[in-house]
Amino acid sequence: MNTKLGRRRIAAVAALVTFAAGVGATTQADATAVPPRSAAPKTVEVQMIGDASGYKFSPAKISIAKGDKVKFTLVSGPPHNVVFWEDSIPKGAAAKLGKAMTKTVGPLTGPFLLNTGDTYEISFTGLPAGTYKYYCAPHLALGMHAVIEVK
Repeated sequence: MNTKLGRRRIAAVAALVTFAAGVGATTQADATAVPPRSAAPKTVEVQMIGDASGYKFSPAKISIAKGDKVKFTLVSGPPHNVVFWEDSIPKGAAAKLGKAMTKTVGPLTGPFLLNTGDTYEISFTGLPAGTYKYYCAPHLALGMHAVIEVK
């Protein structure tokens, strides 16, 4: 066998092995660099209740992930609405929360729901993590307030 030809074969095999190892390493590194997919945003329902047992949001405290929505549903005792205390939400969140709230009647103040079954949704996409305290304007004096914790 020609030594020149043998060396070429060895060099070609070495180059192929090096290339294959490099492709495998890149593929493995790429696979670990891709962040895991997060679960699709979910919608959490909060009932707005006013009856002989009292006026309340049920549940009074929820935890959601960034990007989730909260759907408020009027069950009884209208009118109800959702108002966030600007001084009890994360710093810098007021403007973003205001944009996420549709049909507002004032700053961080959702519309009045008047009929059983009416709903109002707020998306927490793009909002910072933290505590968001809110209340129902017509029934605050009756203790109708609650908390959303965004993780």
